[in-house]
Amino acid sequence: MDEQSVLDRIEELVAEEHSLWRAESEGTLDAAGHERLAAVRRHLDHAYETLRRRRAGQPDEGPADRDVPDPPNELAGPTPEPRHTEHGVHEQDSSSPDPSPGVP
Repeated sequence: MDEQSVLDRIEELVAEEHSLWRAESEGTLDAAGHERLAAVRRHLDHAYETLRRRRAGQPDEGPADRDVPDPPNELAGPTPEPRHTEHGVHEQDSSSPDPSPGVP
């Protein structure tokens, strides 16, 4: 499939998509029409991706960087904060009486 045939296919799909949108806005699109609209959108996405790849000189299928491994995740995130009771602020202080006994 050359670039012009991909462009022609995109034009066909866009025309069908517009027709289905029109039917949807008029309230005449049935369940099969909704399924077809979803399929047309998927086909359009694929056709545009194929066109982009061709213009970039890449193969038609698969991710452009499929042979490149993902880099290791060196940032596992911040060190988790200790539990609230482990901060040491709730330890009994014998230097003064507890201002509110019974309150944790």
